[in-house]
Amino acid sequence: MSLFIAVPAPEELRDHLAGYAEKVAEIAPEARLVKPENWHMTLAFLGRGEEEADVARAAAALDGLVARDFPFDVAGIGLFPNRAPNAGECVVWARVEEVPRLRECHREMLGLLRDEGFRIVHEPFRAHLTLARRATIAHGAELSELEFEKPSFYAPARRVCLMRGVPAEDGGVRYEIVRERRLATDGER
Repeated sequence: MSLFIAVPAPEELRDHLAGYAEKVAEIAPEARLVKPENWHMTLAFLGRGEEEADVARAAAALDGLVARDFPFDVAGIGLFPNRAPNAGECVVWARVEEVPRLRECHREMLGLLRDEGFRIVHEPFRAHLTLARRATIAHGAELSELEFEKPSFYAPARRVCLMRGVPAEDGGVRYEIVRERRLATDGER
């Protein structure tokens, strides 16, 4: 399946966003909701059908990460047009604020992966959590019904993980953490 480096959504943030995912299900009942335990912000996608050598190289890159924790602030709900054959389908996502420490972590992780021989395709980084796929929502239409309220609490990103997608019993995908790296706090070096 797929292999990637990601920041899992903090539990307190998952609790806050769960209601929005439920509203998406009401607005677009055909949508495929992502389970909250699978919510993550991808820093780098490494490919499909990974070899054990790829896993070992990615783990080595992750082990070299020295980034510090950063606020995992969600700033709104949006839509990505989907590249699927049905042009009406889209992805519903929660936008994550790209604070300087997040950008530093992303940049450092990409450099470490390149040092381990991964070819990273340059795409604009869009920090987000995917809440649902294959939703048929007209841009700007029912999205206003979600009435997003920014969380009033601090939810730090505490770890970066090497993850892989594996088939789930329900026919979907679940994500396994292969290796994780705890991010240093301001009091640590």
